[in-house]
Amino acid sequence: MEIYELKTKITEFLAAARVIVQKFGHTKKFAKHPVALIIKQHENFKDIKLVKFLQKDPIGRVLGYSRDFDVTTFSKIRERMEPEIMEELNNWIVEDRMKGKQLKLMSQDSSDVFAYSRKDKEARWGHRTPSRKEQLMQAGGKEKELFFGYKLHAIVDAETEMPIAVKVMPANTNDKKLFPCLYGFIKENFTVKFLGKFLADAQYNSSKIRATLRDDNMIPLIPFSRTKNHKREDPKDPDYGKRWSVEHVFSRLKEMFGMAKNRVIGLKKVRIHVYSCLLANLLEFVM
Repeated sequence: MEIYELKTKITEFLAAARVIVQKFGHTKKFAKHPVALIIKQHENFKDIKLVKFLQKDPIGRVLGYSRDFDVTTFSKIRERMEPEIMEELNNWIVEDRMKGKQLKLMSQDSSDVFAYSRKDKEARWGHRTPSRKEQLMQAGGKEKELFFGYKLHAIVDAETEMPIAVKVMPANTNDKKLFPCLYGFIKENFTVKFLGKFLADAQYNSSKIRATLRDDNMIPLIPFSRTKNHKREDPKDPDYGKRWSVEHVFSRLKEMFGMAKNRVIGLKKVRIHVYSCLLANLLEFVM
């Protein structure tokens, strides 16, 4: 995306942010900070490069930055800013883009966000599935491995690859436990098509999840877990292949928008970082 396109697109983000920050007791001027953090992830800047960019580029003037602020500004903002501001801004943009659309195919999964430091007291040990690329690069690569950090849990509209419900939690949070929260948010805020399909891998195999979906006239496309007598088999439905839509989103967040380059400590700041990446993704692919 060219800089002039970025300038055009951030105006909607800025307008929404001005409304949201006031709900948390900030002035309208504070709205420039969450938008700046989105630009940081979109352009893959470090804080010092972001400051120089905003000092020199007209986008800085659009947001309301003067030329005399320094690199400590954004570390202070991460201390002051509530992550719920970024969460509400993300939900605002997503709900606006999904207005009038019925959800036919949804895919749920989680992705690792490594802790910046082993001294992060809110990070936890959890399991991750290495990407296919990682497994190919590692001789005898494992299907599952331990990591220290956090997880992004998400349900994605499989047709548009839009993340429609997301949550950031310590890495030891069981994936299935996030289903009620994420799915409940979707039912409250979106329209789900009759006999729509819910796509997930075997870690979401649960009688409660299946019953909830069937009660809502949704078709659960979830493999049954492997047993001693039965191999795990993917559902035969042709739409099950679209489960990978959620993996495509995670790949973009990590490789294009820096989610894998976490440089902050603590759940609050990690949430701000991840939502900045999600909003950068929306800025690039949705707006």
